[in-house]
Amino acid sequence: MSDALGDLDGHPFVRVDGEGTPLVVVVGLNDPLLRVTDALWFAASVAALGRRLRRRGYPGPVYLLSRPVGLPRDATTRTLAADLGEVLDANDLAPANLLGLSMGGFLVQHLAADRPDLVERAVCGLAADRLSPHGRRTVERWRAWGAAGEWGRIYRAGSDVVAVGALRRLLRAGTYPYERLASVPPAAVDFDVSARASLAHDAGDRLASVDAPTLVVGGTRDPFFSERAFRRTADGLHDGRFVRLDGLGHEAVICAGERFDRPVVDFLAP
Repeated sequence: MSDALGDLDGHPFVRVDGEGTPLVVVVGLNDPLLRVTDALWFAASVAALGRRLRRRGYPGPVYLLSRPVGLPRDATTRTLAADLGEVLDANDLAPANLLGLSMGGFLVQHLAADRPDLVERAVCGLAADRLSPHGRRTVERWRAWGAAGEWGRIYRAGSDVVAVGALRRLLRAGTYPYERLASVPPAAVDFDVSARASLAHDAGDRLASVDAPTLVVGGTRDPFFSERAFRRTADGLHDGRFVRLDGLGHEAVICAGERFDRPVVDFLAP
């Protein structure tokens, strides 16, 4: 097996080499705006996360998986999770460890509840059982911008969420030429489908059905979830635990790699 990028039944993926139980990383809300294989530079940056997890001790292959183009208009987080489960099953990736990032954590919650045979351990990275009120307002605002064709505002708001300091400024600067090249993203409809699915997501009554050991990792300054929501999610799980990242929000994955990765890799250690 070697590092690769490709497609699994319509799901674009980047894979980082390894031996052992696969770790499948399920990405967040903005995935339709730039899927993991849409640009080589982005595929390389996505692969960097996989290599980081491997370098910090995760032994198995790491798959970073996008959702397919052309999502059903009535898709929910549960139906998207079912589709993901079929992909894992059909491609001999199960049982797998799952790391859901933000909205990806919503899919992980449903998949772990509905298909326990596919999930060894699960991590809800920067994801609670539902959006907090301030998170709902943010996603509703992004939907409105998308409906108005103001994609540049979404790109820049996304940059502000996932990065700080010089990296944030660099990402924001990069949105301007990208905005001109893709004034209407090819998967604009998929973004709205994903946003609606996120707004409708509420796994509060499903958590007790999750048998897999599950880690919730969340920051005290997250723009989409409160600390209380992270704790509520961990407490609702059959075998859940919570790691709090003080002073961090959604930028934790990119800008505080050691603090985010260490509890994840320790939890997933065989």
